[in-house]
Amino acid sequence: MDFDIDALTQKINRIKTTSHELDVEDNIKKYGTFLDSKKDIVQLYVLFIFFGINSDIIQMMNNYPHDTTLTDYDPD
Repeated sequence: MDFDIDALTQKINRIKTTSHELDVEDNIKKYGTFLDSKKDIVQLYVLFIFFGINSDIIQMMNNYPHDTTLTDYDPD
């Protein structure tokens, strides 16, 4: 039986690269990319900035007298 070492080596290298590419795709599907994780952090910063800028308006809403007729229920 005659084997071609170069052909077998090329097949093995192709299998290794395909396996590596599939592993990378699986990791991206499972964990997301670097930019996906940064998007969450940016959203948190924007949220904190929003509450920091509008904290005086939020404090005014807490002091505003609420209409309790909407939350009062008759006993059943």
